[in-house]
Amino acid sequence: MSAALVSLMAFSSLPTDANGEVQQRRATGAYMNSLYDRIPPMMKLLTEANGEQFFAAQGSYGVQPPAAPNWDQNWTRFGVPSTGAGNSWPAVDRANVTDIFMVTDNFSGPPAYTSQGPDPDPSVGGPIPWRVAEGQSTVWAGMFTVVVSSHEENTSGQPNYWIYEGWSDGGKLFDEATGAGSSRDFAAWRERTTTQFNYTGWFDNLVKRVRENVPDAASRIKLIPVARTMVSVMENTPASTLSADDWFADDAPHGHDTLHLLAAMIVYSTIFEETAPRPDVSGLDVNGVFMDNYDEIASHVFEVVTPYIGS
Repeated sequence: MSAALVSLMAFSSLPTDANGEVQQRRATGAYMNSLYDRIPPMMKLLTEANGEQFFAAQGSYGVQPPAAPNWDQNWTRFGVPSTGAGNSWPAVDRANVTDIFMVTDNFSGPPAYTSQGPDPDPSVGGPIPWRVAEGQSTVWAGMFTVVVSSHEENTSGQPNYWIYEGWSDGGKLFDEATGAGSSRDFAAWRERTTTQFNYTGWFDNLVKRVRENVPDAASRIKLIPVARTMVSVMENTPASTLSADDWFADDAPHGHDTLHLLAAMIVYSTIFEETAPRPDVSGLDVNGVFMDNYDEIASHVFEVVTPYIGS
């Protein structure tokens, strides 16, 4: 077991209520992008399927922590799909937020893409690509530290901070418009999204660094292992029969409903510490093979994320 994983597990305490039980009512906010913005509607379906849970969501695009304690001045309501999963969200008062999600730059790092091409050895202190293009430089650990510190200073509660492990850019591996790709290119993308450039290790180190920077909140700063769990499902469950274009809609790669549901299952199992229930996906375009094998896939997701929730 890696030292980074041991470090993560050492701080794997779960959000609990006054009775020491995992919180079933979550009011969440996210510093997000299009890797995350379709996850809350799917989370709504999962919590409704459970029947005893509540999930409210609010967020803003980009990582720009509010300077003032009034969250509503800085955050907007989530946009939701025009069809399918729901069309309204309860508002979230910043003072009552239980969970904050932090998402790294959209698709491009790590591996970090600079003006000279991909950085062969990205680190927690690597540049944010779009800021580099503007002649600026900053670091992810520093940005997330500011997010956590800002909320710690301006809330009376003790929110949980989740670093959301996104997936890597599809680059030239997938068709720009459809997300289609050969089996070889799909395999190359999965490698890029897990082991290449120490991708998942980068996120492990990011969590460790932010915990070091904000020690008073360290036990509440955790990883949601989306990318590594997603690839494991793609390779080790009946979903391995799905092709790249079954999952992806373009070369970013943005996902179809099947991918968004899988990512939400990973979030759900991590924050609620249980296997994701079978949701009502009527009105959504979720792959039939995925739903036919939903229980097995959900069990696999829970197995992979278990080390990150301390079970």
